[in-house]
Amino acid sequence: MPDATDPAPDTNMTPSVNNPSSGSSPAPIILRSATPESEFNSLIFSRIFNHRRPDLSSSTIPWQHSRHPHAYCKPLTVSDVVACVDYARKKDKRIAIRSGGHSWACWSIRYDSILLDMIDFEGGVGSIRWEREMGEGVVSCGPAVTSGGLNEFLAEGGRMFPGGHCPDVGLGGFLLQGGMGWNCKNWGWACEYVVGVDVVTAGLEVLHINETKNKDLFHAARGAGPAFPAVVTRFYMKTLSLLPMWQSLYFFDITKFKEVLEWLIKLSPTASPTLEIVLVSSFVPQSSPTPTLTAVFTSFAPSHTAALSALTPIHTSLPCPPSASPNHPSRFCEPTSLPEEYAAQLAGNAAPGFRTRSDNAYLSNDLSPAQVAAALDPAFSSLPTKQSTALWFSMNPTSRRAWKGNMMLSMQSDHYFSVYAVWEEEKDDGVCDGWVRDVFARLEEQEGTLAGSYLGDADFQFRKAGGKFWGEGRGDPGDVRAKWDGEGRICGLLEGHEALGEGVRG
Repeated sequence: MPDATDPAPDTNMTPSVNNPSSGSSPAPIILRSATPESEFNSLIFSRIFNHRRPDLSSSTIPWQHSRHPHAYCKPLTVSDVVACVDYARKKDKRIAIRSGGHSWACWSIRYDSILLDMIDFEGGVGSIRWEREMGEGVVSCGPAVTSGGLNEFLAEGGRMFPGGHCPDVGLGGFLLQGGMGWNCKNWGWACEYVVGVDVVTAGLEVLHINETKNKDLFHAARGAGPAFPAVVTRFYMKTLSLLPMWQSLYFFDITKFKEVLEWLIKLSPTASPTLEIVLVSSFVPQSSPTPTLTAVFTSFAPSHTAALSALTPIHTSLPCPPSASPNHPSRFCEPTSLPEEYAAQLAGNAAPGFRTRSDNAYLSNDLSPAQVAAALDPAFSSLPTKQSTALWFSMNPTSRRAWKGNMMLSMQSDHYFSVYAVWEEEKDDGVCDGWVRDVFARLEEQEGTLAGSYLGDADFQFRKAGGKFWGEGRGDPGDVRAKWDGEGRICGLLEGHEALGEGVRG
């Protein structure tokens, strides 16, 4: 592991520009101006799951045309990253970074930038390794390693990491944004398990940052999201013992929404600390005429007896009878596993080629359970398409802890709410965008309802949520960016100015 004072690799290394077959470091930089359009676009759209994309083949729509990157590079080593940043400095270009390509807003496709695609960095999944000298159960990996890939590696050693529920989410964006992972309501945010980060700065420094070395940059790596002013090359993380998993599922008619959500809000603070609690509205099956509510209780418990102790109080306090439909078979304390849950998540996700729009909010802790349920009822009951979903995620008691000041992530509440509009055809963009916009416009009109938003499901071009992504007086990514990247070399938050084609750095 490099020390904070390690010198940077040779920055006089000349990148191989548009010579993909060079075969040696540094990795080639593929220029848009020297590459067939279809070939270049296939590179920059690789692994971007949202087909609501800028149409880079069009020159008639200014907003879309403004997102054309200048070049593409797939670095394999730290030296490659340094060479790319140095090239960007010399050419006065910006750097955009892709870990997994899972952001709803396509953060990595940026105007006149050099896109660093970290997918094969240090061997991709092969970059995972144990860091025994840093403590028992500490692991490290490159930023493009996915939650599923990391947990597959860890399972062999009887460990797990509370990463994303979607197995194909790259850890880079997930951790920088905070990481709302498995059992977040009790175990805390995934970024809290990060104990160190290797980075290349805009000034070409190769640093290891942690709680004692470059503390301000380390704190920004735990919650600044795309505003983080450096390129992450490796995360060092604590892990947890791999526990058996048990699950109860209950399906309810959508007309029971208020009753069910109020019940969940009341039981969440005192529920077993082994339990993750989620409420989802979706069409189950998609042929159903109305959405169905699914209450999901997942227990990470050492034994079936312990799981029964956690799940029985839920089972015996249901607010109303679950659905009796054969399409909605309830489950009580049945065994499951991370691979099974990952497979179910992938099966429930939008199929390749679908268009998506997401948005989210934290609702104020000052609201009563009845007020929260009344505020969210319209969204859960009116999904715009059969593929769309709405979600409430219980965050209490994590949300009630005192902020320690050791991470930029600071905006949270008991109630996390998100919607995911999913559709197939461009002609439906207006309807689905309008539905998402209307959901949050109604909430914003209700004074005292919203507390803020989470970066992971946000799109600043669509709605900035009043800028409430970080708690007041609890860290400002702008200050860290000004210190470490005053020129704005590393692309920050994708905001309105850039969307209008001005290419403003921020």
